[in-house]
Amino acid sequence: MTRTTNQETVHTTTTAASEDAFGRQANKGILADQVAEELNVPRRTAARVLDAVLDAVGELLRGRGKVAVKGFGTFERRIRKGRAYKHPLTGESIDVANKETIIFKPSDQLIVDTRTDAPTRQKKTGTATDDILFQG
Repeated sequence: MTRTTNQETVHTTTTAASEDAFGRQANKGILADQVAEELNVPRRTAARVLDAVLDAVGELLRGRGKVAVKGFGTFERRIRKGRAYKHPLTGESIDVANKETIIFKPSDQLIVDTRTDAPTRQKKTGTATDDILFQG
């Protein structure tokens, strides 16, 4: 009986640990906070930089169809082929049209860097010219 309780406790602890590692999703605000901290600029400036980068990626995807960021990954606009399937209840055949979508393929470096057992990366040290870009 004690053994069952211990197993449940271990199971609960393992589940809680995995939720801490993967259960919380970061959002744009958290990303802006990270950028502000990295660049040592106000959060509002970091949010504007982040918005500009995301807008540029969207525009480049619209115009060129593919955006590759070395060491991060590749965003690509693709067309998912249409198909026919049967409705599970009526058995009626339904045609689904082609659909334009965006896929992301992470780089090998990003995969290695985001593993839970990977050591943390050293941050690049900024130079005086980096700080000048964000003044004003």
